[in-house]
Amino acid sequence: MLLQRLRKRVGHLLWSSVVGPATLVYLFEEWLWDVLKRGMRALGRLPPIAWLEAWIGRLPPAGAALFFVLPTSLALPVKLIALHRIAHGHYVQGTLVIIAAKVLATALFARIYVLTEPALLQVRWFVVLREGVLRWRAWAYAQVESHPWWRALHERLALWRAQFAAWRASGGRWRRRWQALRRLQRWHRR
Repeated sequence: MLLQRLRKRVGHLLWSSVVGPATLVYLFEEWLWDVLKRGMRALGRLPPIAWLEAWIGRLPPAGAALFFVLPTSLALPVKLIALHRIAHGHYVQGTLVIIAAKVLATALFARIYVLTEPALLQVRWFVVLREGVLRWRAWAYAQVESHPWWRALHERLALWRAQFAAWRASGGRWRRRWQALRRLQRWHRR
């Protein structure tokens, strides 16, 4: 009985120690995915890139699969070079290169996924793999979202967002006050 309670308590503590970092990664991932998607969409408005995206969107499933794995295969050599830099004592430089490669590969992957998804959904193994990944992702997010730490952090972030929006909305009033103060100071100097 005591051993079971102890095992449950230790399991809860271990799970709680995973939920905190997982929550931060989850929030950062959501934010980064949205920012990168908007950025790549804006980049896609440039004529040569728009032409390339239209061409990728017309590819058959085999060609779409080739472009689908492209971001990972392009990032791998860059990451190996970064690991080489880290191995030779350039820790900060190597780490920054790995982070930059990850962010750029994620942005490219997000855009290529949007472009190739219709063609890839014609491939049975991709559909099965995609459904499995989406099921696992939904389960993992549900686990994180059900934890009290997640709910508390989510509520705190919502409050901060509302306060920041209110602060930005009142910016005009503060700006006008600042400008009036500056005019008054100039008037006093004359």
